[in-house]
Amino acid sequence: MSVDDNEGGDKRLKDIERRINAMQQETQKGDQPSRSALPKGMGAIMGRVATELVAGVIVGAFIGWALDKWLDTSPLFLLVLFFLGAIAGMLNVWRIFTGRGLAAGYFDEHKQTSDTDKERERNE
Repeated sequence: MSVDDNEGGDKRLKDIERRINAMQQETQKGDQPSRSALPKGMGAIMGRVATELVAGVIVGAFIGWALDKWLDTSPLFLLVLFFLGAIAGMLNVWRIFTGRGLAAGYFDEHKQTSDTDKERERNE
């Protein structure tokens, strides 16, 4: 192997590294889904909202009907779980539009930063 062959290999290797780095940067810049994973387009959003509302009502009503049939308490569970399903559907719609997505738990709207976080921000 001569010195010229080795230099050609180094050039190719550097070219490959450059192309890989360029592709990695391009991939990082690409469309990354947001935390809420809100679909693009008004039709898609309205379709998801309608699905959430209808699914909540139907599931609640079905479970209520099944409990009423099993326990022989005619409209009691049907009515209660119908309204709970409607509320659950509205809660899901609220979570869609506020960016909560599929996250569970309490979100502090006014996040309090600790002293160490404030100090870290000052140093940056």
